[in-house]
Amino acid sequence: MCGIAGFNWKDNGTIEAMTEVMRLRGPDDRGTYLDDKVSLGHTRLSILDLSPKGHQPMYFQNLAIVFNGEIYNFQEIRSELESVGYKFTSGTDTEVILAAYHRWGDKCVEKFNGMWAFCIYDRDKQTLFLSRDRFGIKPVYYYFDGRRFIFASELKAIRKHYITLETDPAGVNYFFYQKYIGSDLTIYKNCRKLKPSHNILFDLNTKKLSISKHYDLEAEIEKRSEMPVQNRLEMAEEILADAVLKRLIADVPVGSFLSGGVDSSLISAIIAKNKKDFDTFSIGFKDESYNELEFSKIVAEHIKTAHHYEYMDVNEDVIQQVIGEMDEPFGDSSVFPTYLLSKITRQKVTVSLSGDAGDEVFGGYDTYRAYKLAKFIPAPFAGLSRFLVNMIPPSDKKVTLDFKMKRFLRDFDAGCNRRHLNWMATFTEANRKNLLTNGFIPDEQLIPCGSEDSLLSVQLNDIHNYLAEDILKKVDFASMLVSLEARVPYLDYRLVPLVLSLPDKYKIRCLTTKWFLKRIADKYLPRQIVRRTKRGFTVPVSSWIRSSDLIKEFLTGRRYYESGPVNYEQTQQLFNEHVSRQRDNARELWLIFVFNFWQSRQASSA
Repeated sequence: MCGIAGFNWKDNGTIEAMTEVMRLRGPDDRGTYLDDKVSLGHTRLSILDLSPKGHQPMYFQNLAIVFNGEIYNFQEIRSELESVGYKFTSGTDTEVILAAYHRWGDKCVEKFNGMWAFCIYDRDKQTLFLSRDRFGIKPVYYYFDGRRFIFASELKAIRKHYITLETDPAGVNYFFYQKYIGSDLTIYKNCRKLKPSHNILFDLNTKKLSISKHYDLEAEIEKRSEMPVQNRLEMAEEILADAVLKRLIADVPVGSFLSGGVDSSLISAIIAKNKKDFDTFSIGFKDESYNELEFSKIVAEHIKTAHHYEYMDVNEDVIQQVIGEMDEPFGDSSVFPTYLLSKITRQKVTVSLSGDAGDEVFGGYDTYRAYKLAKFIPAPFAGLSRFLVNMIPPSDKKVTLDFKMKRFLRDFDAGCNRRHLNWMATFTEANRKNLLTNGFIPDEQLIPCGSEDSLLSVQLNDIHNYLAEDILKKVDFASMLVSLEARVPYLDYRLVPLVLSLPDKYKIRCLTTKWFLKRIADKYLPRQIVRRTKRGFTVPVSSWIRSSDLIKEFLTGRRYYESGPVNYEQTQQLFNEHVSRQRDNARELWLIFVFNFWQSRQASSA
């Protein structure tokens, strides 16, 4: 894992500053390349070929590259290139990317199985070619004003330039709607994300920027749908095992996160079946409604791994440290346990496999079950139930049944995709309109929803939005804070369209989620692990808000609202209702706290 940066003019001081601010992404090495047309920078976390031969920027004839990620099938591609005369001097995947681009141009990415964000400078054609992997595991941000083109793995690196970055109302609205900033938006105007499965070609002479899509998931699903179902089931099981083993390739120690849930447990079990002396990692919390350590211990004992764990608490120091490092407001509070887990994992290994994306691909979320359930509930019954459920008092415990019921019934009458987004939403559209003092943007303009009514459409909604810019962003951000590379086997590009193409009954059957994945897991894991209730990776935000002086300061201090878009009076009403236990406003208040804290940090560093 690494950090990349660059821009379309020569400036050694600024490219050095950009790489310095991303040093946690690559603490092992640093390099720059400059000529009259470009400046490129790289920070390296050494994973393959730890020798100086892996130094970046790397060169091949007329090409130079800065690369963040891993290509797991690089050895097969290397062999193919060697068969037509290419020579290699290192054992890196970076050199293979360069040669593949030299051979196949922008079509090279279609051959890659992995995660990537890279920029290739073609000195002959005078172009910069950037690419982001199919599902957005690795980030790329860019700034373009028609003349200056700047890119980096982190927004904070772009902030090292003397450019005006104003807050974007669309980014603010997206954050308060979904707790992250999705699509190609960022918190700043003129700064954008390169979307997953997309490329940029920038002409250094004409200053023309072109964006193209290199992977169409929906088309790939359609192709797999033509195969017999039994063939798909057998192939998916084989590919999953191969995807896990492919992600063990490294010249440094590799481990696996192990929460005790079926996703990470299955990955760890597949590894343990094929590799001895393997390390797994988990964390525990003192609050039993949030603690799942007992389940990870059961799995570790069953699959016989060297299991490492600690009981940890998210305190104010951790909150300040993590939010203080954020590029833009990010409201998923599970970033804190993810950071703590990454921290203890990094003590033993440099690479860890993660169970993320299992829910999106195999059908594991409560909203997917709710989609099925909604087919059988008459609208009048939903209306009566909504009235009764709303009378249940709030709880500080982990996501409770009454919370799920309230969310499910609140938007029962909406289309399936809007209902799904609103289930995931923090503020309703009306409440968000009251919260923001200016620049309100309706839900439909932020995330348009089609009329398709299917479980697959809801899964694709998550993969294109929530997975890319919440789940994967969280894992990349939290792991990079401790210079740990996280790998995601469930997002192998051979596996995803194959599983998504399966009929619904292989995803949810009799309201059992991830039916097919659990059938695979039965071969590796104890039944009590495979069949246990999903709990997620969350923290006690409700009680934090009532007890933390830090959070109270940023929620109630009037000065934090003077130059921002958030309504002070509306926030105080939410806060007073919450501390008096009239209503659980924890999720709404948490977003306001994160936004105010982030905004104050940006103002102080400007």
